[in-house]
Amino acid sequence: MRGSRSLALLVVLCLTLAVGCAPPAAALPAAPAQAVMYRGGPERTGVYHTQGVAKLSGVKWQFQAEGPIWSSPVIADGVIYFGSDDKYLYAVDGQTGQQKWRFKAEDAVRSSAAVAGGVVYFGSYDGYLYAVDAQTGGQKWKLQIMNPNRYRGMYDDFSSSPAVVDGVVYIGSASRQCLRAVDAQTSQEKWSFAPDTADLVAGPPAISGDTVYFGGLFNSFHALDVQTGQEKWSFKAEATLSYAPAVGDDGTVYFSSKDTNLYALNGQTGELKWKTNLAGTSWVTSSPVVVDGMVYAGTSDGFSLFAVDAKTGQKVWKFNAKGWVWSSPAFAAGILYVGSGNGSVYAVDARTGQEVWSFKTKRPVYSSPVVADGVVYAGSTDGTLYALY
Repeated sequence: MRGSRSLALLVVLCLTLAVGCAPPAAALPAAPAQAVMYRGGPERTGVYHTQGVAKLSGVKWQFQAEGPIWSSPVIADGVIYFGSDDKYLYAVDGQTGQQKWRFKAEDAVRSSAAVAGGVVYFGSYDGYLYAVDAQTGGQKWKLQIMNPNRYRGMYDDFSSSPAVVDGVVYIGSASRQCLRAVDAQTSQEKWSFAPDTADLVAGPPAISGDTVYFGGLFNSFHALDVQTGQEKWSFKAEATLSYAPAVGDDGTVYFSSKDTNLYALNGQTGELKWKTNLAGTSWVTSSPVVVDGMVYAGTSDGFSLFAVDAKTGQKVWKFNAKGWVWSSPAFAAGILYVGSGNGSVYAVDARTGQEVWSFKTKRPVYSSPVVADGVVYAGSTDGTLYALY
């Protein structure tokens, strides 16, 4: 017994010494922030859980494309992907701004990409949905989803950005089949939606749970079963719905309209919770940000970014962006980042609506900024992608 007890004490002592004397485990580097699809994820909330830029130091790097940049950048594994009117989709190193590859479509690429499973998905004015290898830029497949250049116009450019969820790509279309769901690996159509009353979908769909939400140019907002494409409900606004909706944590769906209103609907039933006129006769022209009980959206001729109470629809503050706010705001660490038709990228305090800083480009900024690891990425119609830190 005495020997056993001594042996046990010796084992405990050795373990204690081993634990106490072992060097601390090396701290693992933080994984880079990801923003693998438009507005940060399939719910399209515009919220980025990462370090923002509270004080602008300058330009980390800038990349010059050969045409205006309308698409918003997305980020996966340290690579920035974005399209340009020069017909290329670009892949650029997020640290250096050096081009890794570029892929040429047959027309402008204003669709913001989505990255999933090592593949980049995006649409083009040439009427195709593309899938290209994220590492090499090599084409995997392309699928025609609408007639080239159909209904193309300055105010309703068909730049629907795909959402990729569980191996399926969802994208809007300027065709009778106004929303399509296709297999991400094969491009085989799983279903398409053609409403009884024809509609055209210029904006990106949002997906939350078992429902896909989107608006159309014929004023209708739709909710479909994500597996079957069967319509659950629809809602009629008073004018065109061109922008991505956003789905809040409580299932409320928020979207903007050219009827000058910002809407909030019950995501399960389509029942109207509230609508708020933001700017008199000005279009509401950005996808909303939904975060911390607030909704933020911009207007065109009103030149403003608004903060609205998510529960009541009451306006809280208004920021003068001094130009059309066709860019959709991005939120990170208490700050909103948004582009303006006056060529500026603004950082705005989300609580007060006060300007934190601004950066001037040479042309209007319609690209929606993306934030990752203390850098704001935004494209400009001057053809430059800026990395601001």
